[in-house]
Amino acid sequence: MTRAEVEQDIIEMTGQVPPFFAAMTDSELEHEWTLFKEFQMPDTALSGLQKQLIGLGVAAATYCPYCTYFHKSAARMLGATDAQIEETIRMASETRKYSTYLHGLELDMDEFRRLTDEMGEYMQQHAPSEQTKAA
Repeated sequence: MTRAEVEQDIIEMTGQVPPFFAAMTDSELEHEWTLFKEFQMPDTALSGLQKQLIGLGVAAATYCPYCTYFHKSAARMLGATDAQIEETIRMASETRKYSTYLHGLELDMDEFRRLTDEMGEYMQQHAPSEQTKAA
């Protein structure tokens, strides 16, 4: 596609050519727009909402105001509740906190994996059945 064709496709989907796409070189634009259009927004193995919530968590954890605003807005557009947005940000915060803590402890990675796998197996074996959850 020519740059004009790509820009027309962007306009048809978004109503404009956002500056971050306009700033891209001709060789980048078609590739980046295709990824954005076919991966970031629609449902794939993850729903569009799930992807936007993941993006929000990453953006918040990396302190990017642009991506935080974009992904929060996109998540709301796709139906995210305030509780889902807050929980996403809290989960990103918890992940970053424990990442810092575990790195500082310098735990043995093989031992950590073994213990994590053991915990997962135990939790699966002791999880309430669907009938118990419904009661």
